[in-house]
Amino acid sequence: MVLLRACLAALLFLTVPAEASTLREQMLAGYETARGYADLRTARRDGWRPFGGEAALMGRHYSHPDGPDYVSGQAIDFSRPSNLIYSRINGHPQLVALAYVVRKRPDEPLPAGFAGRGDIWHVHDGPKFLTAVRESYPLIGGLAERWFSDAVITEDGKTDLAMVHLWLIPNPKGRFASHNPALAYRELGLPLDWADTDMEVAQGLAIAGRDGCENALDAQLWIAGVSRATRRAMMETCGALATDVWANLTGGEAAVEARARAAWRRLEDIRLMTLSAAELARIDAFVEDGPGVCR
Repeated sequence: MVLLRACLAALLFLTVPAEASTLREQMLAGYETARGYADLRTARRDGWRPFGGEAALMGRHYSHPDGPDYVSGQAIDFSRPSNLIYSRINGHPQLVALAYVVRKRPDEPLPAGFAGRGDIWHVHDGPKFLTAVRESYPLIGGLAERWFSDAVITEDGKTDLAMVHLWLIPNPKGRFASHNPALAYRELGLPLDWADTDMEVAQGLAIAGRDGCENALDAQLWIAGVSRATRRAMMETCGALATDVWANLTGGEAAVEARARAAWRRLEDIRLMTLSAAELARIDAFVEDGPGVCR
């Protein structure tokens, strides 16, 4: 019987498509690395440092000064992620995803990445981002050049940053999606089986979480270069909408999600009415394809 089971197991392995086997091996390599950094304190001791703030439905990225510099055409070592992504779950930072970043020229295709066609890459245009910073903060002048140019203007012309995430927790949008709607449900203690791919609902729930408005708006308003008065007004509006969502979490799934969707749509309407076309364009340069959704 033991021999029969061994033979069946071997046969099953042989009948798995080579592509599927490769994908599994790639993901396992990432998971093995993630296992060593489940505790943020361990990552910090090993030299991983945060950059940027915590992003809604994503978390906070950490990078390592000795991390890989992948370029187009180069094979990715999936045991060496470019970033670790931590998000607060039950009040504590948890490693929720890994990110792999590949520098490429604008005319080059997206990286091959993970085996198969399931991975979802989003692209940040380095020069576009630098231009947005210059427009928002002209007084920074040469300092902005020095801070940002080295990162996004390279001699090899590979100024696009192509990124893909590998989620370590369930994600209704898929293992390689840019954002994870379920994080908002986790944050608010809502049933995880409610979570689906409706990003408007997820964003509306996300603002009701701890520091939700800051996570949703801080980076956008910074790159847009809005005035203090505009930032204060946007935050106050978001806070009122967040309070309304939070105060009505005890209803059923349909009622909770309808209120969250309405809150996010209202915030979006106000954002579009409040910010100028130039400010909105700078936000698009930063987040790619509009607030909260990367391509």
